[in-house]
Formats: sequence, C-alpha cells, structure tokens
Amino acid sequence: MNISLVNIIEEGKIVMIILEHFERTDFKQLIEWIDSPKFMLQWGGRTFSYPLTEQQLENYICSDVLIYRVVHEGNGEVIGHINLTVDRINDSGRLGKVLIGERSLKGYGIGQLMIQKVLNVAFGQLKLHRVSLGVFDFNLPAIHCYEKAGFVKEGLLREARKVDNEFWSLWEMSILQKEWLDKLTDWPREQPE
Repeated sequence: MNISLVNIIEEGKIVMIILEHFERTDFKQLIEWIDSPKFMLQWGGRTFSYPLTEQQLENYICSDVLIYRVVHEGNGEVIGHINLTVDRINDSGRLGKVLIGERSLKGYGIGQLMIQKVLNVAFGQLKLHRVSLGVFDFNLPAIHCYEKAGFVKEGLLREARKVDNEFWSLWEMSILQKEWLDKLTDWPREQPE
C-alpha cells in the first residue's frame, strides 16, 4: 500500500474515492488480491473459478456488467473493485464483486463510500427502482456496511453453497430507490448526477 495513503488514514483525514471503468490493465492486481479458493467464492460467487485468470477476466469485461475499479482520489492508487449488473426489464440492479483489495484499508469507511458511489450510479444516473446483493452470513463487516447504506435483509438462503466439507448460508439484501433517497441526507453531499 502507498505510504501516503497510510499517513492520510492515520491522520484521520477522509479518504475520497472515485469509480473508474475496470480495464485489462487492472487484471494483474485483481488476480493478486484473490488469494484462495474460499476467498474467490466469497468475492466472486460462481462467476469465477480459482485460480482467477486473465481469460476469466477477459470474459467478465466483455459482459454487460458495469465493472469498476475503486481509485483513491488523492493519489490515483487502485484500492478496490465493485460491479453493478443492470436488469432494465425490472428496473433493478445487482451489486456484486465488492472488494477492498488493500486489506489494511478495511474498517476506514471505504466500503461505505464504494456502496454510496455505486448506488448513485444505480439510482441517480440509471434511475433504477431496486438494487439487491448477496452476502455470506459470516461476513459481518460487509453486512454492517450494507445495512448502514440502507440495505434490508430479505431472507437467508440456508446452507446455499458447499465449500469443502461445510455449507455457507447467504443473506439476500436490497434497497429501494425511495430508501436511497431518504439515506442521502445521512451521507456526505453527493447528489444524483
């Protein structure tokens, strides 16, 4: 991780991020971040298989999914990844592949900023009605982040994924556009574009 980014966090300054389109030049870094089969499933669901390869990512960027790298606004360092799948028939979206790649940055509100930015795209720009996501029940920091952003638990898919000799349960969560509009007053001033 960049030393200046560590200094910014230690001094208590707010880290601002921007979303940029994920490109082939980002493949190597994302591959490095995905360091185990279990983490691959937690991050990518069934979209990818471990080990993550450039060919899998090539197929990914050729899809209709809106795929973003998360960039630290102050120094241009790529620190995360996130995507949004859009369903125009139902005016809905699905948030996925959420990752703060620089693990030392977890716990500083960057995940919350990432979610806010993507919801601004979904609701503010694309005018979607609903955005959903899935998160494993043991990922408590992520669940807290999503709830803080306004997502509501809709149901638990009990023991939905088999990993080695254990089963993982998955929460389905969502937020509606009207709930997002209510949350805007709680967030830093970034209005819909």
